[in-house]
Amino acid sequence: MPKTIISLILLLFIWNPAQAADFSWVDDQGTIHQLDEYKGQPVLLHMWASWCPPCRSEMPGLAAWLKKNPEVTIVPVSLDRSLEDAQSFLTDNHFDLPAQLTTSSQAMRIGARGLPTTLIISASGDIKQGFVGARDWQDSSFTDAILKDLIPSDPAL
Repeated sequence: MPKTIISLILLLFIWNPAQAADFSWVDDQGTIHQLDEYKGQPVLLHMWASWCPPCRSEMPGLAAWLKKNPEVTIVPVSLDRSLEDAQSFLTDNHFDLPAQLTTSSQAMRIGARGLPTTLIISASGDIKQGFVGARDWQDSSFTDAILKDLIPSDPAL
């Protein structure tokens, strides 16, 4: 029990959602972006790499899920060595996602400790949910749980 409590306390120091706005990446045009650009809208931040077996196995499910949920704002960023590596993987596999690149230090700063990492960022810029490892994007209980934070509820309902 004491080891569990110590582990949880250490995890709180490692996971620092206040730094989410500082996360940056570069797109295929060489433009540097930051999460701050999305302030006011929820975002699904997905970190992956073409050399990562769990990322490769998860990507078809994620791409299909995004087609079913076009209202979701996604920021997919690769930790590949180059944009060309990421773009080749996306093109070769017919994934309609932009090639964008970040560094491992950027990924670690926002809390990624493995790949793939998926973070749900609220409209205010807070990390609402975080998942490390491949996910089953066809599992409705998983997707319903993340959609509640990604799709603003209709106040008219």
